[in-house]
Amino acid sequence: MLYSTARVVTDRPHRYLKQLVSHMGRKVPTELDEDRGSIRFSIGSCLLVASTAHLDMIVKAGTADAVAAVEDTTAGHLLRFATRDRLTVDWLPLVRPATTEDDAALLALDRAAWTAGSGLPSTRAEERTAYFTERRKPETHLVAALGGQLVGAVSTHPTTPFPEGAHVFGLWNLVVAEQARRTGIASALLSAAERRAGSQGAKKVGLRVLATNTGAIRLYEQHGYTVEGRHIDEFLIDGTYVDDISMGKCLTPSSRRSV
Repeated sequence: MLYSTARVVTDRPHRYLKQLVSHMGRKVPTELDEDRGSIRFSIGSCLLVASTAHLDMIVKAGTADAVAAVEDTTAGHLLRFATRDRLTVDWLPLVRPATTEDDAALLALDRAAWTAGSGLPSTRAEERTAYFTERRKPETHLVAALGGQLVGAVSTHPTTPFPEGAHVFGLWNLVVAEQARRTGIASALLSAAERRAGSQGAKKVGLRVLATNTGAIRLYEQHGYTVEGRHIDEFLIDGTYVDDISMGKCLTPSSRRSV
């Protein structure tokens, strides 16, 4: 899937949310609650999230042409409703490559989003002053941004230095800010990481996840990852032994034949 986003600055975000979703609901399936709504077209969808002073729009579709069509439709209707306001809708990719300038924002995001169920407490014991290190490099990372604010990140690169395993990439450090969850950010990051890995020769992507991180496991399963192994009592966390689960996904049809 491909994703794009636009942050529309307005002092009436909830009004435009309700107006746009209600209008489109006459033609296509929609959902609406107090702060968010969704519009589902045959070629893609648009999620809308209203905040205090802006309306975030997140488009998802399978092709670039479909993304552009959903963007044009939703933005066109929104601008027609805003006859008294001068709204601006500038679409940007939801996910982009990380840069060294993202270091401080990623460090803050990593600290804020970490939970005991998703990571090892010992990784929090040392006070870090930087996110990127010799092992954790910008060129392996992708970040998600809404309105210029980093709200998610993921890293992907080969799992081993051996040429025999060059076709297997791993996923690491998937994180989404709490306020941006339930908006498709994690799915967008996963899709982008898989595309990047595939463009670099990956045939398979693997990952490890703590058994206590049930939300992440469900997410990975929804994206086609299956359990390949379970490392029993792999970690002792706060007095309780926790399993570590290996999951994987083939980006191309699996084959046992020699190549």
